[in-house]
Amino acid sequence: MRTPDTEGRDAIQDVVTFYAKDSNQGLAEAAALMLLASSLLFMFFLVALARLAGNRSHLVLVGGTVFAVLIMVAAIAGNMYAITATHSDVFLVGPGTALIAILLLDVSYGALIGAMAGAAVLLFALWRVSRDSHAVSGVPGWLGWFGFVVAILSLTGPFGAWVTPLLMALWMLAAGVVLIIKAREREEAEAQAAPA
Repeated sequence: MRTPDTEGRDAIQDVVTFYAKDSNQGLAEAAALMLLASSLLFMFFLVALARLAGNRSHLVLVGGTVFAVLIMVAAIAGNMYAITATHSDVFLVGPGTALIAILLLDVSYGALIGAMAGAAVLLFALWRVSRDSHAVSGVPGWLGWFGFVVAILSLTGPFGAWVTPLLMALWMLAAGVVLIIKAREREEAEAQAAPA
């Protein structure tokens, strides 16, 4: 998400300059829609992860739900100013409304930090599953350890804010590949077990 600089003496001027451009308003609206859609689609992915987690599925579901909900809050809060400015004739971008944008961007940032804490719960639970019962759970050890590293970095808050979303995305891609492979193995096993 591209946002204006909200620190320093020129923050209000930076916010006004940033949101006065129609292209930035459109970009904010598109980003909000993509984040909302991806968070909803994540819930389907979460169900498959919970199946892999076995007896720790409740931790995976809670952590993943917190992650998805707070990503949606961040998407709405961080882009609401631009969306309102785009679609309203009475809400104008200016120094008088720039403080609202700064407040909403700070709420969005706080929600993103909270989302990464939820992701840490999900990742720690899957790491523990991979350590406890690798043969039963189907969570490979490397995926568990990769998740453990991402979970630790997720808890660093503002210090790891730039690297953790990228690592979380890589982890989700890796977990998705594992889920696809496990599903194919299960289908092949069922096909071989079925009488001809």
